[in-house]
Amino acid sequence: MRQFLTVVLVLAAVWGCWRFYHYVRDEIRSHEQRDTSGRYAPGKLPGLPAELEGSLASAQAEGPAALQRWLAAHRAEIAEPRLTEIELDYVVLAGRTSAREARRVLDQIGARIVRTHPLHRRFEQLNAAYP
Repeated sequence: MRQFLTVVLVLAAVWGCWRFYHYVRDEIRSHEQRDTSGRYAPGKLPGLPAELEGSLASAQAEGPAALQRWLAAHRAEIAEPRLTEIELDYVVLAGRTSAREARRVLDQIGARIVRTHPLHRRFEQLNAAYP
C-alpha cells in the first residue's frame, strides 16, 4: 500500500508540474501579445498617401507654424490613425512655445480618440503634460 501511495503522489506531482508549466507558458504568450499590440513604428501608421511623405517631413523640419499650415492644407487627405500621429507631433512642436495651442489641439484629439487607438497611450502622456 505504501508503494502505491508513493507512486500516486509522484504521478500527481508530475501532473501538477506539467499543468503549471502549460499555464505559465500560456500566460507568457498572452502577455507578449498584449505588449506588442500597442507598439507601432513612428511614421509607419496607415493613413497618409505616399506622395505627401516628403512635404510632411519638410513641414516638420520647418517648425510648428509650417506643420500647422501643412495640416490645414492636407487634413482631408489624411486618415486615422496617421492624422492623430501628425497632430500629436504638432502638439510636441507647438507646446514648446504655446501651451495653450497644445491644449487646444489635444482637446480636439480627445474628442475623437478611443481607448483602442494605437496612439492612445501617447495621447494620455501628452494630455497629462499639458493641463
